[in-house]
Amino acid sequence: MSVSCVRCAVRATSILTYDHAGAEAYLDDASGSESGFDGLVLCEAHAGRFTPPWGWRLVDRRSGAIPTAGEGG
Repeated sequence: MSVSCVRCAVRATSILTYDHAGAEAYLDDASGSESGFDGLVLCEAHAGRFTPPWGWRLVDRRSGAIPTAGEGG
């Protein structure tokens, strides 16, 4: 089953979740069956343009993602 991006009608490839207490946002690969989970599904374009709130850290855990400074790989 294919899930559409919450911002457009394109097939979602990523899941965005937050850790409010840790001030981190996470991007993970979408499995295609993301119903009933606590997060947002995004297409490649919207996931690539996502910026976390000021003072937060983005952790991109998608396959093929290039770790940023301070991120474990």
